[in-house]
Amino acid sequence: MTKYFKWQGIIFNLCIMLNCLLIFLLFFGDQLKVPVFLQVLGRAHPLVLHFPIVLLLLAFVFEVMATSSKQALLKEMANWVLLAACFTTVIAALMGLFLSKESGYDGNEVAVHKWLGAICALLSFLWYAARNAIRKSKLAVTSVGVCASLFLLAAGHYGANLTHGNDFLLLPIKASEATPRVSLADAVIYQHLVKPILQQKCISCHNSSKAKGGLIMENEQSLLKGGKNGKLWNLAEADFGRMMQRIHLPEEHKDHMPPKGKLQLTDQEIKVLYLWIKGGASFTQKVIALSPSDSLRTIAASFFSNDNNEDQHLPALDRSKVAQLNTDYRSVVPVDVGSNAVAVSFYGAAQYNSKQLAELDIIKNNIVSLQLSKMPLGDEELKVIGNFVNLRRLNLAFTNVKGSGLKYLSDLHNLNELSLSGTGVNISMLNALKKLKKLKTVQLWNTPISEKEMGSLKGGFPGIKFDMGFNGDTVKAKLNAPIIDGGKKTFKGELSVKIKSSIRSAVIRYTLDCTEPDSIKSPIYKAPLVIGKSTVIKAKSYLKGWISSNTTQENFYRSNLSPDSIKLLTLPDKKFAIKTSNALFDGELGPLSFSAGTSWTAYRETPLEALLFFKQPVMVGSVAFRSLIDIGSFIMPPLEIEVWGGSNTGSLSLLKKLKPVQPTKESMPYIENYSCSFQQKKVTVIKLIVKPLRSLPAWHPGKGEKGWVFIDEVFLN
Repeated sequence: MTKYFKWQGIIFNLCIMLNCLLIFLLFFGDQLKVPVFLQVLGRAHPLVLHFPIVLLLLAFVFEVMATSSKQALLKEMANWVLLAACFTTVIAALMGLFLSKESGYDGNEVAVHKWLGAICALLSFLWYAARNAIRKSKLAVTSVGVCASLFLLAAGHYGANLTHGNDFLLLPIKASEATPRVSLADAVIYQHLVKPILQQKCISCHNSSKAKGGLIMENEQSLLKGGKNGKLWNLAEADFGRMMQRIHLPEEHKDHMPPKGKLQLTDQEIKVLYLWIKGGASFTQKVIALSPSDSLRTIAASFFSNDNNEDQHLPALDRSKVAQLNTDYRSVVPVDVGSNAVAVSFYGAAQYNSKQLAELDIIKNNIVSLQLSKMPLGDEELKVIGNFVNLRRLNLAFTNVKGSGLKYLSDLHNLNELSLSGTGVNISMLNALKKLKKLKTVQLWNTPISEKEMGSLKGGFPGIKFDMGFNGDTVKAKLNAPIIDGGKKTFKGELSVKIKSSIRSAVIRYTLDCTEPDSIKSPIYKAPLVIGKSTVIKAKSYLKGWISSNTTQENFYRSNLSPDSIKLLTLPDKKFAIKTSNALFDGELGPLSFSAGTSWTAYRETPLEALLFFKQPVMVGSVAFRSLIDIGSFIMPPLEIEVWGGSNTGSLSLLKKLKPVQPTKESMPYIENYSCSFQQKKVTVIKLIVKPLRSLPAWHPGKGEKGWVFIDEVFLN
C-alpha cells in the first residue's frame, strides 16, 4: 500500500508542476514559439482529450460512491480515478495550448476554449488536493462534480465548434427548424445552394476562430479575399483556380480539401461549386435567372419547391407539341422537370423568320420566357408576342425594334423583365409600358435614350428600375481571351481551326510556333487555319482603347497511324485503370485535373510497358505521348522513355531513348508532350516503355517517395 501512496505522490507532484506551467503559459505565452517536437504533441490534442472527459465524469461517480461508503478499497479506487483525471486533464490542456500557437487558430472561440480547458485542469487538480475535506459533505461532492461537469461540457462544446463548425451537435435540429421552405423562383444560387455546402464541409476549418491557411469562408468578403495562398477562384486558371484544384486532388494528398478524415464533398456538391464559379461566382444571382437548360438550374430544381412559381394558373402542357416546336435554331423547353411553364430561345439570325414566331401560338399560354436577342425582328412582330399573356421575361436586345410596337405588349400583365438594350427605342415610346403593373426591370443600355432624358422619365414609372448600363468612358476594360475552336483536339490528315472573339471589332493575332502573340509581328487571324501537323496555337485579342486579352492556348495533335492491337505488359494503378485496350489511341484527352474515371492512365510502382502490333509492316518515324505534370500531387515527368521496334517481339531494337528534364521547384499543373523522333523504320511491332521517377528530389515535400506518370494518348508519326 505504501508503494501505491508513493506513486500517487509522484504523480500529484507532477500535476503541480504541469499546472504551474499551464498557468505561466496562459498569462505569459503570447510570444511563445512552439518548437517542432511540441507541435507534434500539440497535434495529438484531439487524440488525448477523450481521456479526461471520461475520467472526470467517472471520478464524479466514484466520489459520490466513496462518500456514501466506508469501504477503504472504494475510496482508494476513487483516489486513483480522480488523480488520473487530474493528470490527463492538464496534459490535454497543455497540448491544446501548444496547438493553438500554430497559424490559423485565432479569435474569441479559441481563447474561450483554451481558458475553459485550463479551468477544467485546475478544478480537477484542486478537487484531488482537497478530496478528503470535500468528501465530508455529500453536497460538497455533488457541487464540485456538477461544476466540473459543466465546465467540461462547455469546453467540449467550444472544441466541437472549432473542429466541426458552430452548433455541430444541434445542427440537424436547428437546420430543420430554421431553414425556410424556398421556392425555385426565390432561390438565390449562393445563399441556397453554395453556402450550405461551405457551411457543412468547409467552415469548420476556415472560420474566424480557426482560419486554416489564413482562409475564412464565413462571409462573402472573406471568400473574395481568399487565404495566404491567394484567391479561391480565377476563371483564367485551369479548373478555375485553387479551390477546385484542391477539391480534385486525390484524398490522400496533403492539400486535398476537405482533408482526409473529414466529411467529403459529394459529386453533386462538387458540380454545384464548379458550375457556380464557372458562371461568375455571383452572390446575388437567382436560380430562375439561369437558362432552363443550364446544368445548375437542373440541379436546383430537385432542391426547391415550385410553390408560387411560374406554373401557377398555367394550362396543362402538351409535351408532344413542345417536341415538334424544337428545331436547330429554336429551343422550346419546360423551365423544370414536370413544369407547365415553357422557355423559348431563338438562335441563328440568318435562319430567323416571323413564321417561326407565329408557330408558337399553339403553346402561347405556357410561354413564360422568350429570348429573341440579336434576331432581325421588327415592331410589327410584337403583335404576336402580345398574345403570350403569361410571359414573365422578354429579351428584345439588339433587334430591329424601334419602339412603335411596344403598344402591342399592353396585355402582358405578368411581364416583370424586359430588355430593349441595343434597340432604336426612344424615350417617348416607353410610355406604352405604363400599363404593365408587374414590370420591375427594363434594360436600356446602348439605346438613343440619354441619362438626362431618363431622369425626367423615372418619376412616371415608380415601380420600374431602368438599367442604363455602365458608363466606362474613362475606364479601360480588358478584352476577353479569344476562343480557339477546332472540334476534337486529335486528328488525322488536316484540321480546320476557327478563332473567335466576343468583341467583333477586336483584332486577333496568333502564333503556331509556341511563341507569345504580339500586336505588331504576329499574323492577324482572318480565316480558319488549316493545320496538317501537331500544333500549338496561341491567340490574343487587341482593340484600341481596351486592355489586350490574356493569351489563349490550345494543343492539337495529329496522328496518322494507329496500331491494330495493343498489349499492356504492365498494368496501371487500379484507380486509373484503362477502360478499353485501345484507350491510349481513342482520341480522348484528359483534363488538367485528374480523378478516377477520366482519360488518364497512371503508373507508379512499375513502368508502363506496352506492345503495339500492326497487321502489315508500317513506316514509323516518331512516337509521342501526352502527359500530365502535377508536382504537388507527385505526378512528375518520366525518368526515362524508350521506344523499341522490329518485325516481331523477338527482334526488337532500340529506336530512341529519352531522359526528360526534371523540374527544380513546385509549379501549377500543366500538360507536357514528349516526342521521340528517329530515323524512319519499317516495323510490325513497337514497344513503348515509360519509367516513373523512382525517388522524388530532395526539394520536394515528398522527397524519397515514388513519382507518378500520367498518360492519356499516344501519337504515331
